[in-house]
Amino acid sequence: MTSPADDPNAALLAQLQAAASVTAVSSNDDVLAFLNAEPDPDPLADVDYTGDEETDARAELDALHRGFRERTAREAERLLLATESEYWFCVCFRTRKDKEAFLGAAGLIAIGDKYLDGYATAKLLGVAMPSTDDTERG
Repeated sequence: MTSPADDPNAALLAQLQAAASVTAVSSNDDVLAFLNAEPDPDPLADVDYTGDEETDARAELDALHRGFRERTAREAERLLLATESEYWFCVCFRTRKDKEAFLGAAGLIAIGDKYLDGYATAKLLGVAMPSTDDTERG
């Protein structure tokens, strides 16, 4: 068995654990379950097949249409959250080398090199964050 220092996946695991800390995923098993989770439900899972091809095809198309509408709604919310500008800020350096030196020295490289989760960053820096309502944005 290798030590954590010898593990070639240690940096990736640290990044996943830091990112998962926001969603209360804390163990390696939780991280693995998070990675293996189905991203979207199967829209055909609830189709009741009758044996009649025309009826079954109509039921499948209805289910697929419903699945696309639901996915569209989830994607619209994700887009809104991803493009709202009041909850993030940017830090710039003159060179990539300087940026990477800063992230390494601050211990932040484990959670990313461009877009860092604010809560994971705060946790690594020892900054206490106020509790927020999950339904709020920004």
